[in-house]
Amino acid sequence: MVCQRDAKVYLLGARAIVRGTRERIFVFARTGIGDIVYTIPALRALRRRFPDAHITIEAGERGHSLLRYCPYVDEVWVRIRPRGLRGKLLSIWNLYKGRFDRAVILDRSDEKTLHTFLARIPERYGVRKKLFGRLLTASIEWDPDAHDMNDHFRKVVELLGCDTRDWRLELFPDPKAYQSLPEKLAQAGWQGERPLVGINPGASSPERQWLPERYAQVADALQQDGVRVVLLGGASDMPLAETILRWAHTAPLVLTGKLTLDELIVAISGLDALISGDTGPAHLAAAVGTPVVGLYGATSARRYGPVGEKHILIDKSYQCECMQTIQVEEVLCAVRRALPV
Repeated sequence: MVCQRDAKVYLLGARAIVRGTRERIFVFARTGIGDIVYTIPALRALRRRFPDAHITIEAGERGHSLLRYCPYVDEVWVRIRPRGLRGKLLSIWNLYKGRFDRAVILDRSDEKTLHTFLARIPERYGVRKKLFGRLLTASIEWDPDAHDMNDHFRKVVELLGCDTRDWRLELFPDPKAYQSLPEKLAQAGWQGERPLVGINPGASSPERQWLPERYAQVADALQQDGVRVVLLGGASDMPLAETILRWAHTAPLVLTGKLTLDELIVAISGLDALISGDTGPAHLAAAVGTPVVGLYGATSARRYGPVGEKHILIDKSYQCECMQTIQVEEVLCAVRRALPV
């Protein structure tokens, strides 16, 4: 679900609220884009459970912008990775000054539990880990068979009495992206052809990336079938996109490195399918209802893949943890199954 809403101002400690007049909840989020996608249902559940609370969330530099227009939070802190002991002490001091009543820890780091304890936040909820799990007021066990984000986040907020029956994904892109994206699509050469399939070739680590020559073969086969293909990704993915173009015999549309995150969300929402490895845009697609053909070799699709019934996830992680075992024909077959009849 994509929602257009008025802008929400980032408040970075500027609002003074006296403790006791309004409950204050602090949420530690993870760093990545995909992590934030599954954090938003948790925030919605918290807001419904605590409608009058002041909710602050700290998110990483990559994913925080997904929260700019989120209606479930009052304040967004952008996490700058602390450097050394001084940086960690500063993080604890900022938490202490925030005078929070509860901390909801959706971050992998066991250290965040220690920080909330040292900041004297009275109630602390999270996943119990090896070192500091005993410092949590209430906790859940880490489940190696669960979806790493979706399932664990849901169980953590249930500790606070949240109703999690409504656990749909949703995003809140900048409304301006709906006006700016069509111009960029036109500049790339799109004239409204359908079906339109996106390829997001990048990933956070090389072992999660499929081979660029195989992406090129998939793009060629689809375009020869009358499917329009568009290459997506951020600026860091441009060398990979250029390699795909060198291997390709047809000319896909290229939007790699040309879109803001908000424009990328809107672009993905307009696709008929997205081909992607284990990376944030796959989860953006899940949030906006676009079918994903997911390519998993280095990581488990069950634990890290997009949530939803529309997706077709090719998972070779149980074989050799190798993306190279994914073949062109099985990707093409999956895309054709995912496309509307």
